[in-house]
Amino acid sequence: MTAVENRYLTRRELTEFLTKNSFPISYSTLLKLAMPSRNEGPPPAGYWGNRALYDPEKALAWAKRRFRTNWRSAA
Repeated sequence: MTAVENRYLTRRELTEFLTKNSFPISYSTLLKLAMPSRNEGPPPAGYWGNRALYDPEKALAWAKRRFRTNWRSAA
């Protein structure tokens, strides 16, 4: 048996991953950003049932794109 190479994260695991990588975000904030009506969250890699799963590398790239040096400037 071979080891699984790609590890996908649930939204709850994703909040822990991003926080550990210097991008603190709460679970509720991530849920709000990922709502289909807002569509501002990280891109899901796929779905398992009705649960979105995320690629850690793409989610980290999403967080880096959202990072601003001046909090007063428009996004």
